[in-house]
Amino acid sequence: MALDEAQLKAAHSEEVEHLQNVINEREREFEDYRKEHGRLSSFFRQLNAAVEPIKPVSAEYKPRTGSRQISAPVAACMHSTDGHHGAMQEASEIEGFNEFSPEIGEMRQLGFARDVVEWTELHRHSYAIDELHHLVTGDMISGDIHEDLRVTNAWPAPVQAIRAGELLAKQIEITAPHFEKVVVEFIVSDNHGRMTKKPQAKEAGLNSLNYVVGWYAKALLADHANVTFNIYPMHETIVHVLNRQYLICHGHDVIGWMGLPWYGIHRKVSREAVARMQLVMDDIAKAHQIGFHKYVFGHYHTPVDLPLYMASGSVSGCDALDRKQGRYAKPSQSAWMVHPEWAEFDRTNFRLG
Repeated sequence: MALDEAQLKAAHSEEVEHLQNVINEREREFEDYRKEHGRLSSFFRQLNAAVEPIKPVSAEYKPRTGSRQISAPVAACMHSTDGHHGAMQEASEIEGFNEFSPEIGEMRQLGFARDVVEWTELHRHSYAIDELHHLVTGDMISGDIHEDLRVTNAWPAPVQAIRAGELLAKQIEITAPHFEKVVVEFIVSDNHGRMTKKPQAKEAGLNSLNYVVGWYAKALLADHANVTFNIYPMHETIVHVLNRQYLICHGHDVIGWMGLPWYGIHRKVSREAVARMQLVMDDIAKAHQIGFHKYVFGHYHTPVDLPLYMASGSVSGCDALDRKQGRYAKPSQSAWMVHPEWAEFDRTNFRLG
């Protein structure tokens, strides 16, 4: 015999009540989530208002004129990654292979900025170079993701983030007077800046102290009219340098460190290319948004340049973990020139003193 409506409601009342409670609980969680994000936005607005920007120095850039100036503009591109600011490494612990501290890290990063300026001036004997594109791909702080880092770091992770932001701003303060335009492309998601025990996928670009690094550096440079500072709170994104398109990310999603996992990176690049090709085939206009010429990353502390991808070394260089594993890489950062027809040329791996 079929049950009427009242009997059906009675038979399933407990299940209906349970499901309604689940819905109510999810709605409360979602509302709390929205409130929390609202508080964070307000918090950053208040902090931004409290930051006193660095006053820009007088511009030293003068557009090149004369017969030796080439007609097509060339852009300089520098790659900052794996600063690990706040980390400490005693030379005596690793037989003198390397030494690292916040003071050494600052010396190396500011020295890199000065080297890029001199290197650009050398190229200006033959090329017009108005723009500098500064790609920043993560691990700018040591963080506290491992117990040994938490114990040996010079400062707690939040302090590292603020001081790393100051250091990045100082780098840009050095380069900005020597270019008509400086564009900073700052990708947030990395592994040393994360605030969770394990790497996350969703909101990895927000739940990271590396976001604070980028935000603070941008706030300090607010008065630099020729600096555009783009922060991408995501895992990866496309950036444009003239007519070249780079897919930038930190690179920690491919297993391996202090030496490149060649097969893994080739697979990663291939998967990205195929996925983006499918979208382009559906809408050719998307090619300018998601297509890429090269995959640019850090994380592995080893400089490399191949047709489909390139990576920079680290500021920190060899540490106790590397020596334990029998690895060694000198501290270095990379830069290259971009020509609208010839693409990348004269890539240089600057060894950091």
